[in-house]
Amino acid sequence: MKRGGSGAGGIVTAKRGFARIAFSWNGLPQYAARLLREAISNLPNGAAVIGSRPDVPVRGMEEALGQPIYWVDASRSCTWGDLGLDTPDVFIQSGWQYPAFNALGRAVKAKGGYVIGLSDANWRRDFRQLILGPVAFRLFHRRRFDAVLVAGVQGRRLMKYFGMPASRIRDGMLGADVKLFPPGPPLLDRPKEIIFVGQFIERKNVLGLVRAFLRFEKNHPGWRLTLCGSGHQRSAIPNHRAINIQNFVQPEHLSDLFSQSRFFILPSRKEAWGLVVHEAVSSGCALILSNKIGSIDDLACSDNAIIFKSDDEDEILKALLMASSKGPEWLAQAHSTSLDRAKKFGPAYFSKQLIDIIKEMT
Repeated sequence: MKRGGSGAGGIVTAKRGFARIAFSWNGLPQYAARLLREAISNLPNGAAVIGSRPDVPVRGMEEALGQPIYWVDASRSCTWGDLGLDTPDVFIQSGWQYPAFNALGRAVKAKGGYVIGLSDANWRRDFRQLILGPVAFRLFHRRRFDAVLVAGVQGRRLMKYFGMPASRIRDGMLGADVKLFPPGPPLLDRPKEIIFVGQFIERKNVLGLVRAFLRFEKNHPGWRLTLCGSGHQRSAIPNHRAINIQNFVQPEHLSDLFSQSRFFILPSRKEAWGLVVHEAVSSGCALILSNKIGSIDDLACSDNAIIFKSDDEDEILKALLMASSKGPEWLAQAHSTSLDRAKKFGPAYFSKQLIDIIKEMT
């Protein structure tokens, strides 16, 4: 593991009357670094950040956070002493299934501290979640966490169903930095462009999207589809004059793609929340989403989104046809609604929700 520098050491010399605090985040992404930076800036003693490295490398992670990061191998147990840190009073823990973070959380509880869990799980209503979920949560997780910070409406419902008291549940765990995704031009002024951003994998159903778009494009030649991402299904996407494929891009460049697209589409078969949806609405895009996207209740409605049944190519085609038929009035409303829905989430909201629940506990 790699120790951070003195910038993360504020937790060791905490001012009296306020808790010493530390965060962990599995696969620490840049958006999380920006959320944490805002929260830490509002904590009088700062906080340490422990993270495992993300699968997709993002430049400038510690610059985005504003301080060094304590990098660990999440699959191996570690102690606060290994990190060169005192055991904090409050530990905000991501990565419930990983030995490193679980060991740190147990140490905090053993010393009488508080642990706040971070969960991006959504309400799926399948057998595993409805029957096994509450039992597993009560047996393995409930005693470990004093509160939970979830992504949105569906996360609140799920944690309440699992047995966490409603007063100990806050939303706002996820959110893009809206400074990186400024509102783009009105939708009617944008090209007839539909954009997908994500991994080219089965769960995202990108090949089903491509097949549906090719059927759609035969009778709607003015429309284009941009696919931005990477993954093992890349080679299965056919070359076509109306399909533009781009590799993974850094967050600061993604906003340019969103601002030139009328619709953002996400046909996932399963999606916990979908941070990219927040990025899209922050840029003013209208939405085409499968009904398995966890952020639907937070970011989508009939005024800015078309929802279709997941894992059904014909349903994707119908959604594309519906999108192409939307007139100026709906597009203007969609742009406004997306920008309005985007305002709730992001670094400021994350910071407020987190600090409010820390104050309640401490």
